[in-house]
Amino acid sequence: MDGLDDIVEEFLVESHENLDQLDQDLVALEQDPRSRERMSSIFRTIHTIKGTSGFLAFNRLEEVAHVGENMLSRLRDGALELTPARTNALLTMVDSIRALLAAIEASGGEGTVEVASTVALISAALEDSPAPAAEAAPVAEAAPVAERPGRRGAPVEEAAPAPAGPAPVAAAPAKKAAVRKA
Repeated sequence: MDGLDDIVEEFLVESHENLDQLDQDLVALEQDPRSRERMSSIFRTIHTIKGTSGFLAFNRLEEVAHVGENMLSRLRDGALELTPARTNALLTMVDSIRALLAAIEASGGEGTVEVASTVALISAALEDSPAPAAEAAPVAEAAPVAERPGRRGAPVEEAAPAPAGPAPVAAAPAKKAAVRKA
């Protein structure tokens, strides 16, 4: 059993180090949301955590990382655009992963860390993919998006776009995001 304990310990150390780098990458990505290099780095980190957590039978950790990896893959490949709601979902994913790692470190298992709301938040952000520019819903004016005060709280809710005249081809659909309370 010592061999498995050593593997789990190494997984925890590497995951914490990788998440520290991921935090820096997410901050940089907010400044340059089209950076494929940053997005690929973030994807690789989550992919590694997902794979190892599956191997070690940390099922909830694997579930969170898997749905996050799905979003990151689509962001990296250009199928999704990085929006404030998706950034919020990614930050929530990182918080959940850190909580699960802390539980594993403390008890050897995932404990009672709840992940359903994180999975639902990320899944909702995946469902809210923008239409291709030529078919985008017309919008009168983009509503301002409130800054998120913290990383923890209720999922961001989005309102339907306001109807208006024809939108230019390059326009992205506007979504109004509610602020998550800390």
